[in-house]
Parts: sequence; structure tokens; C-alpha cells
Amino acid sequence: MSLHRSDRLSIDLDQDTNTNVAPAHDAEPPGKNAPSRDLIRIARLPMHFFISAVALFGLGVIAVPWVIGDLLDFFYHPRILATTHTFTLGWITSAIMGVMYRLVPAMTKRPLPFPRLARWQFGLYLFSATGLITHMLLGAWPPTWMAAAVIVLSVIFFAMNMWPCLGPAWHKSPAETGMCMSILFLLLAASLGTALALDKSLGFLPGNVISNLASHAHLAALGWVSLTICSVSYRMAPAFLLSELTVPRLAVWQLYSLATGVTGLGLSLLDWIPGARVWSAIVMLALLGYVGVLSTLIRNRRTPIDWTMRHAMAGIVCLLLSIGLGFSLLWIEPDSATGNRVAGAYGVLGLLGWVTNLIIGMSFKLFPGFVVGVRDRHGWPKLAISELSLLRYRPIVFCLLNAGVLTLAGGLISAQVSVARLGAIILAIGGVIYVTAMARTLSYAYHSSTPPASDPFRILSSDS
Repeated sequence: MSLHRSDRLSIDLDQDTNTNVAPAHDAEPPGKNAPSRDLIRIARLPMHFFISAVALFGLGVIAVPWVIGDLLDFFYHPRILATTHTFTLGWITSAIMGVMYRLVPAMTKRPLPFPRLARWQFGLYLFSATGLITHMLLGAWPPTWMAAAVIVLSVIFFAMNMWPCLGPAWHKSPAETGMCMSILFLLLAASLGTALALDKSLGFLPGNVISNLASHAHLAALGWVSLTICSVSYRMAPAFLLSELTVPRLAVWQLYSLATGVTGLGLSLLDWIPGARVWSAIVMLALLGYVGVLSTLIRNRRTPIDWTMRHAMAGIVCLLLSIGLGFSLLWIEPDSATGNRVAGAYGVLGLLGWVTNLIIGMSFKLFPGFVVGVRDRHGWPKLAISELSLLRYRPIVFCLLNAGVLTLAGGLISAQVSVARLGAIILAIGGVIYVTAMARTLSYAYHSSTPPASDPFRILSSDS
């Protein structure tokens, strides 16, 4: 059975990463000694992040229909904040960290400097993120800022493993350059989030609460998430698309422009510097530059349009819509009823439309290959990537996800509760189907069994 180059890439990333951790013990039988057990633990570490991300994504989409009334009333509400962080911390950040733990060592050909610290980092992050979401939902601010402080510590641990790998390639490659900067934005966003939570108890921060919150949100969504997605896309897109072109050098400057714009926007929202509209324009132009580069690669592809590419293109559409809504917020009072509705739709299109589409599409390519790599490390019976790829559910997930996001955003803008709730329900159904299918795929990284021949999920066809 032949493999697409993109499928082969996911296996190669897994093997390269494990080889970089401890190549001297690579040939030793798993389970016979401590180094081999460490290899298995490191190989499985991204799986822990992926399982957590998928589970919390499912929790988030199930919660959305229940918070529509609160979202239309005012987005600064404990249940809205908890749901938003379920997606940003639980789903998006967990998935990105998992991918980076697998991608960065393989891409840079450098081992993780502190592999055992990486395992501690996962435990701290999951504990603190779920604790923050829970206490935010309850409106209990002292334990919320304590959990946020632990998140900052876990991000520092994450940076300690990532920066030594990425740093030597600074400015030489778009992927390494962008991820170096995005981790810094994650640390800044987490630190500001801790200060905002602590401010609920002590009231020490100057300025407007909504503007301060907007600064935190944009440092996270644009500085951490968007910058990382742009960087990873520049690494993965040519392999996924078999594009005839390489990523242009201009991509590095697109990342610098985005980082500059996000920095200025974050500081201006905190009232430290002027020019919020100027910085927003720089961010908008940088994101449009990303769309231009990715569109060029897609037009020059040598592979057919598959569900990964469809999710990417749908994500680009949602990105363009969210750019428009985000830019309009500069002229709309955020405390007004219209500003609240536009801000809600802006978040839905950005987090659930653009980012979620890209993560889901990329997971179709990467997660099955990573599972195969973990099984190879254990010496378990081999599975083909096609046996772990649940192809028949991909069009259903695509249609429900995007129909739900657009309907939900439209309902929020028009203040139609029934329309928004219908969109949330459609989104939840698509999300639960994705979670069920991907949980089944990821589960084979944790046990040695193979799908029985009668398993209705077992599909032995190639992607299309």
C-alpha cells in the first residue's frame, strides 16, 4: 500500500523525533531498560496533549449551546470566559504544544534538552488549565489566578525545551523564526492573564477592564496561536500539497510584521502607546500576506484537494471574515450591544472557524502517523495509516463544523437567539463526531490491539 508524501512525513517526523531523544538506545528492545522506557514516554507525550485537546474540544462544543444567552447578553461573563478558555487553553494550545513536541526536534535535528521536564510540563499544564476553567466557571477568582500562575510556570518549562532547539535557526527559516516568537507571546499572554485574574481580587490594574482583556486576548489569539499556525503552515504546506513552489523568503518578514503588529496592538489596548488602528492595520496586512502565500502554494499543488485542504480553505475564508469583524471593532464601542455581538462573532469565526479548521485538517494527516510511530516504538503489531484514518466521517465533520460556525456567527451578529443556538447545536454535533472518530484513532497509541475485521470504523482506502 503506497503512502502520500504527507503521510510519510508524519511517520518521518515521529521517527526523527525519537531518534533525536536518545539515538544510542534506539535499537534496544522496548521495556528492557530505563532509556528505552524514556524513549517510549517521550514518543507518547504528544499523544497525551492530543487526547486532552480532543476531550476538551468535545466539552467545549457541548457547552456552547448552553451559553448562547449569556454571549448575546455580554461576553464578559464567567460562563463565557470558562467556555472560551476551554477552547483556547484546552483545545487549541494543547494541540499546538503536542504538535510542537513532535515537530520541533525532528525539524531542527536537535533533541529536547529536558525530556523529563517535558512530562512534568504536561501534567502541570493540564492540571492548571482545567483548574482555571473550573474556577472561572464558578467565579472563584483567588484559585483562578493561582491556576493561571501555574500555567505561566508550565509555559516557562515548555519554552525551556523549545527555545534551545529553535533558537539556532532564528531568521534562517520561517517555521523556526515564527515559533520562537510565538512562544514569547504565549508567555506574555499567560502572564497578563494571571494579572487580570489577580486584579479581580486586588483591583490594581489601571485602564479599562475590557481593553485590558482585549490586550490579553489578542496577545494569545494573534501572537501565540496565529503566529504559530502561520509558522507551522509554512513548514507543512509544501509537503501536504506537494507544491511546485517553496515557501518564499517573504514569509519570514510576514511573521515579523505580524509579531510587530500584535505587540503594538497589545500595548495600545493597555493604553501604553497610541495607534490601535495603525497596529490593527499592520496585523490585518500581515494576515492577508499569509493568505497570499498559502493561496499561491495551493494553486501550485500537485495533490488533489482532500479534506485537509478543504478545512484549510474554509479556515482561510473564516480568517478573512474575522479580519473584517476585528477591524470593525475599532469603530464600534465594545461596551455597546452591537459591539458585544460583533465581538462574539469575531471570536467564533477566529477560534472555531479559522484555527479549529486548520487544527482538524492537520490532525487528519498527522495524528494517524504519530500513532503508527508510537506503536513502532513499542514493537506492537503494525497498523497502516489508512486503518486509523476514518475517512467516511470527514465530509460530515467538515459540513457540520463550518455550517455551525457560520450560522452561529450570523445569529450573534443579527441578535437572533434561535439562529445562534441552532448554529451551536450543529457545531456541537459535528464536534462530537470528530471527537469520537479521533479518540478512536488516538486510542491505538495506548494499547497493542488492532481493529477487528468486522470493526465498522476500519477503512482501508486512500484519502481523497
